[in-house]
Amino acid sequence: MLRVFIGLVMLLCAFNAHAQTKTNQAEKPGWLGQAKAWVSEKFNHEDASDWLKRIGPALRKQNYQGTLVMVAEGRIDTMAVFHAYSGNRERERIVALSGPAREVIRDNKVVVSTNSKDGSVGYDADTTDRWNPTQQFALADNLDGYEAKLGKVERIANFETQVVEIKARDKWRYGYRLWLEKSSGFPMRIDLLDENGGTLEKMAFTDLQLGKVPKESDLAFPKNTDFHRVQTLASNSQVDPGWRVKSPPEGFELRAARSSGNSVHLLYSDGLAFVSVYIERAPQPQKGQSAMQRGAVNVFAQWNSGRRVTVIGKVPAMTVAQFAQVLTPAK
Repeated sequence: MLRVFIGLVMLLCAFNAHAQTKTNQAEKPGWLGQAKAWVSEKFNHEDASDWLKRIGPALRKQNYQGTLVMVAEGRIDTMAVFHAYSGNRERERIVALSGPAREVIRDNKVVVSTNSKDGSVGYDADTTDRWNPTQQFALADNLDGYEAKLGKVERIANFETQVVEIKARDKWRYGYRLWLEKSSGFPMRIDLLDENGGTLEKMAFTDLQLGKVPKESDLAFPKNTDFHRVQTLASNSQVDPGWRVKSPPEGFELRAARSSGNSVHLLYSDGLAFVSVYIERAPQPQKGQSAMQRGAVNVFAQWNSGRRVTVIGKVPAMTVAQFAQVLTPAK
């Protein structure tokens, strides 16, 4: 691949020199510029992919701690983040510093979430990170719905960062802009972008200590805390939910399903965006539909024939509506 691009660059230089010696001949405006742009785009594409592949190891295999700020729905949330990695053991703790008291603690696949209202909940995380969008950024350039390109070099929280744009190829999904620390690829800031390129949400480290090993007290599970375990979603190959989305937007596939009594939960993803479909019983005479948006999250609900379908996702409104309208019972 490298030889091919070097050859193309040399060929372009030869064409340029030849054009300068033949000023008296008719030119073909724009051809050379288009060829140069094509080569530049190919290099840019490969470089963006390389940067995205660094995110997973940067997040997982480093020690660090810092303050993370998230801006969404006109609200600012601040969190303390502690992360440790040693001998294939990954531990982290995220503590809310604003709003209601809440935190999430993880030790490899065991996760406990606590808050002042609902107490503590424990569950097993998916250790393969199949449904973790942060880890899936590494694959974004290979997903049908997205394309990645390099942006500018900018400074975030006193770190030099490389901007990477992940643009949606259609209106079914949102795009992203990432600021990656230049020496490690650590994501210093991530913006979620709407269909027109405007910022819907942003989260960024206002301070970060890369290489800092957190104290044991900053990673420990809460003591003397009772928590109840919740069922995790099973992969789609393990459960037949009895329902199908016949023609989801391009790129979205069923990733997980769960049945509980008369309720069904389907999880679809295109690799970065996630859409949850809930099917449950409803009073027979009811019929109608409703839509709601809260920040980047869109919700579409419709009820008919004794069933209520609710679709929720951090995707455009047309996407959740499409999921609800093409849902059918499996035959």
